[in-house]
Amino acid sequence: MSDTAHRGARLRGTWYILPTPFGEDGSLDTPSLGRLVEASIAWGVDGLTVLGVMGEPGSLTADERTLVLRTVVDAARSRVSVAVGCSGASLSIVGALIEQARELGAAAAMVAAPPLLRNVDLLPAFYAEAATAGLPLIIQDEPAATGVLIPVSTLVACVDASGARALKLEDPPTPPKISRLLAARPDLSVFGGLGGVAALQELQRGACGTMTGFAYPEILRWVRLAVEAGDLAAAARCFDRYLPLIQFESQPVIGLAIRKEVLRRRGVLASSRTRGLTPAIDALTAAELDDVLERAGIRPDPAPFDP
Repeated sequence: MSDTAHRGARLRGTWYILPTPFGEDGSLDTPSLGRLVEASIAWGVDGLTVLGVMGEPGSLTADERTLVLRTVVDAARSRVSVAVGCSGASLSIVGALIEQARELGAAAAMVAAPPLLRNVDLLPAFYAEAATAGLPLIIQDEPAATGVLIPVSTLVACVDASGARALKLEDPPTPPKISRLLAARPDLSVFGGLGGVAALQELQRGACGTMTGFAYPEILRWVRLAVEAGDLAAAARCFDRYLPLIQFESQPVIGLAIRKEVLRRRGVLASSRTRGLTPAIDALTAAELDDVLERAGIRPDPAPFDP
């Protein structure tokens, strides 16, 4: 599929948020990033999101950010759409990031509210201006990262002002907020996030899919397809079986290190290192991960997992 076709398509399905791989010395690991793109496509994802919060964009230099984005777009080779996290503290920063993403072949830009914004009434104009940078927007509602709580009425105003047709919702509890958003704008594509911990309920409320960094996107894809087929009982059985792993991966502070460790065990990343305050999980957490995987009946490997 061409870039033009990707950019004109309605965003939906199971999207995977890529972490940024680092070597044991903390350096950028582009070979692992390329393998991760290939593996994600083999796992059946509908799109890739790069340089979101899970990609640790704040830890990257400008050159590293460019290299990460170029590596992902080149590795994807237009087989799936690529969205790019383009959030920033000002319109000038956001606009420059969106322009770079557009030039390198991205299909959409994901933009959250400027951090610690006090007056949410300014957001519709903010998103309207961001939309002029040349890529379709995914409006990201993520108060844990931004400190900004956005009511449904303001999100609807942001959608209307910017022409955005997609929104990633991460303001818990997400299911009722999805219901209110779709009641106001039924044509919106609303993605669930937060690691997939409420994915079943989000999909039942009308979410178009998930956009998470959960290291087994095949499971969330299976649940989504079962919901879309109307087999809610099968969707619930699958979700319930793997929910302990979804929750374990979604832990605050150490969640990213856990996800990278799972991806390392799947044979995709060379190292589970992060650039955060917790660069790797400790031995006890690793043993707990062993237990969760065993209870779920999962032996990590790079092959597509069949729930």
